[in-house]
Amino acid sequence: MKIKELLRGIEYKSPSSFSGDIEIKGIACDSKAVNKDYLFIAVAGTKTDGHKFANEALERGAVAVVIEREIPLDDGIAKIYVKDSRAALARIANEFYGRPAEKLRCVGITGTNGKTTISYLMDSIVSAAGHKAGLIGTINYRIGERIIPAVNTTPGPVELYNFMSKMLQNSIDHLVMEVSSHSLDQRRVEGIGFAAAIFTNLTGDHLDYHKTMEGYFEAKAKLFEGLDSGSYGIINIDDEWGRKLLRRSKGRVMTYGTKQGADFLAGGIELSLNGTGFIIDTPDGRVKIDTKLIGLHNVYNITASVAAGAALGFSPEAVKRGIENVRAVPGRLEEIDCGQPFKVFVDYAHTDDALCNVLSALRPLISERIIVVFGCGGDRDKTKRPRMGKVAGKLADLVIVTSDNPRGEDPKTITDEIVAGIGSANYRVIVDRMQAIGQALSAARDGDCVLIAGKGHETYQVLKNTTVAFDDREVARKILCSTQKIS
Repeated sequence: MKIKELLRGIEYKSPSSFSGDIEIKGIACDSKAVNKDYLFIAVAGTKTDGHKFANEALERGAVAVVIEREIPLDDGIAKIYVKDSRAALARIANEFYGRPAEKLRCVGITGTNGKTTISYLMDSIVSAAGHKAGLIGTINYRIGERIIPAVNTTPGPVELYNFMSKMLQNSIDHLVMEVSSHSLDQRRVEGIGFAAAIFTNLTGDHLDYHKTMEGYFEAKAKLFEGLDSGSYGIINIDDEWGRKLLRRSKGRVMTYGTKQGADFLAGGIELSLNGTGFIIDTPDGRVKIDTKLIGLHNVYNITASVAAGAALGFSPEAVKRGIENVRAVPGRLEEIDCGQPFKVFVDYAHTDDALCNVLSALRPLISERIIVVFGCGGDRDKTKRPRMGKVAGKLADLVIVTSDNPRGEDPKTITDEIVAGIGSANYRVIVDRMQAIGQALSAARDGDCVLIAGKGHETYQVLKNTTVAFDDREVARKILCSTQKIS
């Protein structure tokens, strides 16, 4: 593809000697991914600046570079100057891969909690309506039968548009995507015309990056400000930040919630450990839902999905069938049952609001004690640590504070910051996560519930200098199975 085709629609400057007929065989923003006849896009990141690696990209075979400022390069190298290389990267990637964003109906899901569950619900709804969806999200990226472990909730533009082009090759016509605040702030989804965008909620998270809740909200709002008049913004009106977002959406707004005033209003809610039953009043009538998913937070997730299904023009019957076909979501209140006389759940809850939602969902359904095991990630938002401790101390009978993904931090420092919020509640600190899970399961009695929170679907633990295999679900099963055999 000629470089002038890749730059279509982008404002740029270049030397008078620049030729738009240079043939480009690949694009990259990582110098180590560059091969012969590539275009290198230098992006200034949060930890390093791609401009520093432009010469390495040239040594590896790049024939042109996109840059935001003057840098020393050999004579004769094609230089393209842009105001924002992040935005240029996304648009170049879209062009290079044949504008796949124009050929897929895209559903974007953003918010602090609930994105992954809604993505699984929407994937099932699309299938029930007779279509085929690709999935981009926290757990994995799915392209037909191909499943790729997720590195980021929303991948960078080069990977994202590559995945989208492969979806089209696999006869996929819909894309369901979790859209993170980082990806919106970093313009990774630039150029995607979303048919529908869903907002779940906004609570404290990622403040190490966004600094303030207002900054966090502004990043999320970009998804809705990028909609057009033919798109739908599906917004949780029960959330205070959702109500602020109503004025920001450029698309047609559909609201959902459990309180008066929502376009899609959930009521008659019956909760149990076996599932949830409720009714959604919609502009087109009532939809009765019976689901295996547990908790009020999943009532919100499902109601958002019903609204999105309606926005996409799917029949109420297909939407209902798609929702009820989802029996579980990996690492989201996932039950571990080895025949033990108490309940064990693994959940991804890693914010105070998510932990509150899960514990609040379990509290009225558990006859005896709730034991919660959790930690907080290192090198991430520290402000939520005492808040999570406070929630756990308030809603659980026994709290076991442990390590999560400590990364470069001392695990004990992290647990101390969690404990600072617990107060006088019954708690223990067991830094070794395997031992902590073992202690929780050993302490459980008939009728109790053990919640192992924070990592959910993750199959690894990130330590200071290494990443090791660690799956809360497999650890719990191994301990429970060995205990059951002994008993």
